[in-house]
Amino acid sequence: MQNCAEKLCFEFNNSAERLVDSLEYMLEHIAGNIPARADAEDILFKSKVIITELLTNGIKHAGNNYTSFEIETYPDCLVIRKTDLGTPLYLVEPDHQPALAGENKKLISADMLNSLYAIWESENHIRFASEEGTFDEVLPVEQVMEHFGILIITCSSDEFTYTYDKHTHSNTFRVQLIF
Repeated sequence: MQNCAEKLCFEFNNSAERLVDSLEYMLEHIAGNIPARADAEDILFKSKVIITELLTNGIKHAGNNYTSFEIETYPDCLVIRKTDLGTPLYLVEPDHQPALAGENKKLISADMLNSLYAIWESENHIRFASEEGTFDEVLPVEQVMEHFGILIITCSSDEFTYTYDKHTHSNTFRVQLIF
């Protein structure tokens, strides 16, 4: 990845009343930094979906009053990071990690349209992936709805990861969109 062309650091106060203003502020920054060769309409639509989910996640799950956002624009991609001090995503708990040694992929949600997987890249670092759904992997609707935001971000991005830092008790969600 090349040097960052533009970087925006933003603190969201985890307030539903500030969601729209915060979304518009971040989208305005992104719009002003999309390379001319990129499909601006597509990037802005995906960014809107992703940031809306991340802001909503901050309101619902952050363990303090603020969530930090970083938006970095590179010549070839856009990176959005959300960091909070909330409870770790339950998937990093030993009970929810894949049981078999060497197995690093676990189905966490599935409906007729999509199967959502968590892929462990290390103990506290997960990459999400989705595949077209099948009738063989349909999970109960309660489990599908619980992870719908993760599915939306996964399907809207080129890469979506989650990292939990045990020392700082921070959750970092990182999303990448390639231009």
